[in-house]
Amino acid sequence: MFDISIDLANIYQLVFKLSILTYYKLSIHATNLFISLPIATNQQQQSAIESLIIDHRCSFDELSAIISFTLQLRRLKLTHGFNHPLNKELIPSIMLENLTYLSSDIYGVEFDGFKTFIRKMNSKLKTLNVIIQCEDMMYLDAYQWKQLLLHYYPQLEKFYFTYYDRIDNNTHQYQIYSCGLNPFSTLFWIQRKWIFKAKTEGTSPVEENDQ
Repeated sequence: MFDISIDLANIYQLVFKLSILTYYKLSIHATNLFISLPIATNQQQQSAIESLIIDHRCSFDELSAIISFTLQLRRLKLTHGFNHPLNKELIPSIMLENLTYLSSDIYGVEFDGFKTFIRKMNSKLKTLNVIIQCEDMMYLDAYQWKQLLLHYYPQLEKFYFTYYDRIDNNTHQYQIYSCGLNPFSTLFWIQRKWIFKAKTEGTSPVEENDQ
């Protein structure tokens, strides 16, 4: 069997040309995917899509190219999430003035890379939902989250945060989360009624911050 990589650029380019399309979902469960889509450079290339669900693997760089064609976006959801490190030099600043909802799974991307993407995506989010599977303790730093949200999304109304950890088979301890004091229980989080929860599902604990 030949392992043939699939380029989704042609699919997205065709979809972006449909002038009356406002909702689009692309579901592909293959792993050998890439998107050789260039950054949109002019207004004529803009799509009318307002709600986009990307149900396939996607890197930060590839997502940046996609949303450069969809500046009218109001809702963006990534169900397979980011699975590649961020190339900071290739991520342009993109103005998404209408975007109020963002949901994303993130695999193996460190918090520093995630912060860079958030900083580059200029929007007025009201709802942010992130699901993290990455062995980076910075994702559990409540102060870092506080600074990020206050500076870039002061208007945020709902914040959902899920973090997956693993249990070490030898020590039977969680590899990342120590189950110590909850740093998400300070006045900042209490005032917003954002409650940080820790629970176990199967063999993996899940950290959840919801309203």
